[in-house]
Amino acid sequence: MRIAYFTSNRTTMPSEPSQIAASTTVTLNIIKELSKRHEITLYAAKGSRVEGANIINLNLPPFEIDSSMGDGDWVTKAVLGMKQIYIGEILKNSSSYDIIHLQTEPIYLAMPYVHLIKTPVLFTSHNVYHEYEQPIFNYYDTKIYISMISHSQSKTYPLNQSTPIIYNGIEIDKYPFYENAKDYFLFLGRLTKEKGIYEYLRLAERNKKDLFYVAGIGPELKNVENFSKTHDNVKIIGMLVREKEEWFDLIGNARSLILPIQWDEPFGLVMIESMSCGTPIIAYNRGSVPEVIKDGETGFIVKRNQIEGLQESINILKSMSSTEYTQIRKQSRIHAEQHFTATKMAKKYEKLYKSIIEDFKSRNI
Repeated sequence: MRIAYFTSNRTTMPSEPSQIAASTTVTLNIIKELSKRHEITLYAAKGSRVEGANIINLNLPPFEIDSSMGDGDWVTKAVLGMKQIYIGEILKNSSSYDIIHLQTEPIYLAMPYVHLIKTPVLFTSHNVYHEYEQPIFNYYDTKIYISMISHSQSKTYPLNQSTPIIYNGIEIDKYPFYENAKDYFLFLGRLTKEKGIYEYLRLAERNKKDLFYVAGIGPELKNVENFSKTHDNVKIIGMLVREKEEWFDLIGNARSLILPIQWDEPFGLVMIESMSCGTPIIAYNRGSVPEVIKDGETGFIVKRNQIEGLQESINILKSMSSTEYTQIRKQSRIHAEQHFTATKMAKKYEKLYKSIIEDFKSRNI
């Protein structure tokens, strides 16, 4: 198959170490697997380097303004305008491809134009549904091909069509397994209220004899830094380079990753990264959490916004014998290997592409 992709122009692909870009990581993992047997074209910002893919960069550098962090409505408009440039080019060149896979946000940017071309387009959403988007999805429902990354995400979308679910996957062979851990808990990701950074700090306040590491960047960084100045058990790590030794060690040596998320996250990539290293997870029961974590086996799922439940889970982990704790780490790794590898993910997309191409042909005879 000749497959074309566009996900983001905010960063190069792969992204710089200082940037968080989960959806581009997923796209790269798909490409690495499928480029072994298919012809891949990737539309991405100037400076992108992806083995096995023909890069079309339009001579445009990364548009690094992040609309989720920027101020003003015109920031958002500019971000969307830049994405439209890439979408316009990939659709203009559509006759060169057997299928186009778009994972950019908002996911419906290209939906008005797919009926104008003779190549099928798959849309994969990596974001939550907002109720004011209902008229858009109602209108395009049966006119498009769309997939989701978790069942919890799919259930929120007002779509009548049967929506394929394909979980994200990582190159798990890169991930070393850590049988034992050191005495710290970990928060890893964007430092925002939605990610639960303040709930995490509340736990640090309650457990002053335990170490709580914070790794990541985001708008709440200054407040976290101020908190750490009066709490010796909170250590700020900063942003580490993904899938490098220091990053693996940070995750793998943690007693537990803690995810007190405050939103229905469609799929937290950090969960499968953590389990791949053997590190169990304590998380609120929101979004895809119950689809990814096996409660009591690879971590603990806590009723949303119940900090006492987080505390109880911490206490359980701390009271485990070394044998019991090693077992939960082994189970975490096995679970990740069985369900969340890049190979499994890519094969499912490959199968979906083929079915879409056949369906598209049957509709357009």
